[in-house]
Amino acid sequence: MVAVQYRTNVGLRGEDTVQLDIDPTGSLSDFNEFVLNANGASTINLAGGRAAKREWTGEIVSKGRVTKDGWEAEARIPWKIMKLPGDGKHDLRFNFARRIPRISRMFTPVYTGSGKGTDTPIWKGVNLPKTELDTSIKLLPYFYTGYDPDEGAVLNSGLDLKTNITDQIQLVGSVNPDFRNIENGILSLDFSRFERLTDESRPFFLEGSDYLGSALFASQRIPSFDVGVNTYGRINNKTNFGFLNTTDFQHSEDGKTGTQNSSVATVTNQLDPHTSLRAAVTNLTGPGLDNQAYLLRVGRDFGPWNVTLRDLGSQDKTDGFGREANYEVNYQGKNFGIENSYTAVAKNFNPRLGFFPEQDYKGFESNGFFGRDLNKGPLASYGVFGGYSHFLHSNNEPYRRGGYGGFYSALRNGWIFNANANMDQFEGSNDHTYNLNFAFPRGNPYRNANIRSSFGEIGGEAYDSLRLNANYRTLKNLQLNGSYQIVRYAGYSDQLIVGGNFDLDADRSIGGRLVKNGKDINAYLSLRKAGNRGMEYFLILGDPNATKFRSSLILKVSSPFQIGQSS
Repeated sequence: MVAVQYRTNVGLRGEDTVQLDIDPTGSLSDFNEFVLNANGASTINLAGGRAAKREWTGEIVSKGRVTKDGWEAEARIPWKIMKLPGDGKHDLRFNFARRIPRISRMFTPVYTGSGKGTDTPIWKGVNLPKTELDTSIKLLPYFYTGYDPDEGAVLNSGLDLKTNITDQIQLVGSVNPDFRNIENGILSLDFSRFERLTDESRPFFLEGSDYLGSALFASQRIPSFDVGVNTYGRINNKTNFGFLNTTDFQHSEDGKTGTQNSSVATVTNQLDPHTSLRAAVTNLTGPGLDNQAYLLRVGRDFGPWNVTLRDLGSQDKTDGFGREANYEVNYQGKNFGIENSYTAVAKNFNPRLGFFPEQDYKGFESNGFFGRDLNKGPLASYGVFGGYSHFLHSNNEPYRRGGYGGFYSALRNGWIFNANANMDQFEGSNDHTYNLNFAFPRGNPYRNANIRSSFGEIGGEAYDSLRLNANYRTLKNLQLNGSYQIVRYAGYSDQLIVGGNFDLDADRSIGGRLVKNGKDINAYLSLRKAGNRGMEYFLILGDPNATKFRSSLILKVSSPFQIGQSS
């Protein structure tokens, strides 16, 4: 039994947990997740997406303990931290789950995968309380000061705020947000012919991300801004929306400086338990920029089958008007699944706030898998997978095509082995790569090791990559992690990432990261008090996201308060 975490609202991946899912609207599209472990640690994932600040998210009270027969947990969850459809009797949707990482299994009383979402249990006639509208304005000002060798004395400040417009709609605002001191993700050295993006980690863009999310918007496209507003919520029990707007008054683009404004709006309607509709628009204006885009999507479930039709278009000052059409038919069974899609993208399709690294192609793609979990014997699970794609340019000239196949297996003693082969043709270049992956043990994110080898030929040149990853918890409160990758392709490159975190108590910790990319080395160390109520502070030596080490020392302090009274 794995029970490591002990704090409120932390990640519990890889731990023995129990989970309660509640959709107060009964629409099957607005679930709130509450997860507990044997220490009483908890994870809260509220519908729509919320930032982690406890005063803004709300909290639950939870306890856990190990007994002679196993373990047990108990929690008190206030209705007010969820968005309710109104007072009086309502039919809710709910389910439970228990995860056991030792055997990599999840158990649930009602299986709702493979197109069985409508089998989610109904909690009938729940008498929901009347929730008074909390009109208080929650403010989170910050300031940081210190020294930077390139800037000299540093002094900066900003403000985040959150309030309720209605009992179903929230508004988040930010003035001069601090993105400098947020640790960003790092892309591996894996070969790709196209642009890649790291995961989003900035709190302003995480708020309401489930309601804003669509293929049309990638928040990483907005590197910084001066003023931003983000509002999201539900119009009714079947319809939600998100709207975000940011303004950068001194944005520089291609040697021009001026005001850049970025906005996105998304509306999603769950017409019935099987049918969803989505519409989204984006607008980007700035120095030399004038770009608008739209998205229309309809999805329909037919049991384990799902059909999705999507149409997108963009109007750009430089590229003119372009469209993308995408049609998908997917099947998801208990042990078998297949995905089929046809896509046609115009050469001048360019929604600049979205993530579309390819243009000027049309064709189809098909992927499938088969896998099984076994209850007896040394083999715990296995599966095979494969796929094929064939795309032409808009003028019917060859673009890219390829196939892949592989298998995975997990042994009951914890070993995992994966292997796959890829055969591709890209713009006349015949490529072939092979991947081998070993990991041990499965299901334990705190102590594990992984080795991945990739080799073959790309663009007529030999390609070879070796990557090692390891995580190790040496003490109860000290977590270390690291990775090292070597790539030989058109030269030599390597990347080393080493990080660690030591918990001093429930909300204070020491952490840091060292990154080596070739000859460039960067590192930072921080002492932080965060994740609980009240004032937070961060003392940071170095710049978390610089290319090379900077001997800067920054003290950041934020102290929440509110205007008006909470209900």
